[in-house]
Amino acid sequence: MTTIHNKHINSLDKDNLEKMVFDLQNLLEIALSLSSNLEFDSLVESILYICIGQMIVDKAAIFLNSNLENDELTLYMSRGYTLEPDLKIVSKSKLINYLYSNCGIIDSDKARELMSADPTTKETYDMLKPEIVIPLKSKNSINGLIFLSQKIMENSYTEHDFQFLEKMAKFASIAVENSRLYRMATLDRMTGLFIHHYFQERLVEEIKRSERTGTPLTLIMADLDHFKDVNDTYGHQQGDIILKGTASIIHQNIRAFDIASRYGGEEFAIILTETDIEAAYTIAERLRKKIEAEVYENGNKELTVTISIGLAQFNHEIDKNGIDLIKRADTALYSAKATGRNRVIKSD
Repeated sequence: MTTIHNKHINSLDKDNLEKMVFDLQNLLEIALSLSSNLEFDSLVESILYICIGQMIVDKAAIFLNSNLENDELTLYMSRGYTLEPDLKIVSKSKLINYLYSNCGIIDSDKARELMSADPTTKETYDMLKPEIVIPLKSKNSINGLIFLSQKIMENSYTEHDFQFLEKMAKFASIAVENSRLYRMATLDRMTGLFIHHYFQERLVEEIKRSERTGTPLTLIMADLDHFKDVNDTYGHQQGDIILKGTASIIHQNIRAFDIASRYGGEEFAIILTETDIEAAYTIAERLRKKIEAEVYENGNKELTVTISIGLAQFNHEIDKNGIDLIKRADTALYSAKATGRNRVIKSD
């Protein structure tokens, strides 16, 4: 009997050891994958899919501090849920206060206790009904929360699951913070578009990729019309509102992998990858019309602005580098200005 019992224990130990080794290898791969990814959206998506895949759930949501102006956590990405994009968790909520003084993952009972009775989080709780909440902590602050639903097979989260997710969360927290700092260094604070230097770096990369793969690449150069008059007449604060509004329209009307930047002042540059000039013209016309249609209020007045746009498709026979491509797109932009503004002109 003792011999059988010892064999059973040894067998269990071996199984546990093998699982432990497997999990450590898995965590190492996750850590390497997350730490090497500085693209914020791609990183966040990776974190969500790691949670979904490892825990076998069909619903996951992540809230992050993506606004530099405050400490609120806003819904950044979700899978499986149907959620309003403006969902947020304020820094003074019971949930956040509890997590600052208590480390680790919280279960469904604690999540219900903290969130359902708090007016600031009740609506969010009703939409999510989380089985567990995983805090992402960095430098004594909470920079994110991951909400996971019940497992697909409806079995409970185990102590082993909690341990795995806590280790994963440490790697994810560091990766999110590093990516966030990188994004802060590459984004224009006012518009949320990429800065000029980052645009130049990416243009070089995308031209090389276009040459290597043979896929088309088109550059948009755009400039708000008579913007100096707007600043002189209505003030720079109104000008800033229009710049932000224009940037928002650009964000909403290009693909996630296109690269939009504030080139300087009221001028914008957009790299359209895998896009020829005809397809780029359609995108540019859509942007032009939406920017023209946008109405800005200034006291009792309603203001509108227009934009002139120049396009150039990369041509390895005439474009020796990114500078040549920019010059051709700029020339087309100047033509749009010279021929009446508020139009799109294609480079030859």
